[in-house]
Amino acid sequence: MKKTILLFSALVALAACKQDAPTADNAHDTQIEEAAGDISTDATETASESPDGSMPAPAPSEPMSEEPLPGATSTASTPPSTANPLFNLTLQSGQAGAVKIGMSIDELRKAYGQNKLREIDHTLEGTTTKAYEVLGERHRPDLRVEQECAGAACKVSRITVLNPAFKTSNGLGIGSTLGDLKKSINITRVGTGEGNFVAISEDSRMSFVLDMRGIPSTRWANLQVKDVPNSTLVSGVMLY
Repeated sequence: MKKTILLFSALVALAACKQDAPTADNAHDTQIEEAAGDISTDATETASESPDGSMPAPAPSEPMSEEPLPGATSTASTPPSTANPLFNLTLQSGQAGAVKIGMSIDELRKAYGQNKLREIDHTLEGTTTKAYEVLGERHRPDLRVEQECAGAACKVSRITVLNPAFKTSNGLGIGSTLGDLKKSINITRVGTGEGNFVAISEDSRMSFVLDMRGIPSTRWANLQVKDVPNSTLVSGVMLY
């Protein structure tokens, strides 16, 4: 009888041990999870703080470029005007842009600067002399400036317009017709010069090179203003 009681007590004790084991395991797992959570929280707080314990300042963003994209509308507060030689595309008697007949070459250099003025060798009727090109967009020549010198003092003597954007107040320039010229200015005569056929306005001191591909050059010398068709296009302008 005593043996039976002892055996039953042992079985009860063994069953109690088996029930307590999972509870202990669960408690251990819970402690691990809580410790992991504490580590994660500490890491997050450490990463968000600077070495002195203060919150770090946000990283500065790079400033956007103020240079406009190609073709974008200008956002300048002051729009381009003829006061700036680089935007002056006007034609008038004795002047193209900021270049004036009779101005000194030093004044020309001062007006446009070295980056917009290029010295060249210009050959005219077999004679090569020093001249200058006023450069526009992409360094394309807008004007050719010839000079005459007395010793070391040189001044502008003639201007040849190369950019069709240059116009008079009446809209005259490269691309106009002889008829357009006659409506606005006095065309004194026509004639040949330096291999070209030109319409001359002595009042304005301008010569307009005419596109004479429709008329043989053998006839040019005998032509008068009335003989040239009004539809003849202007292919160049010279100021003297």
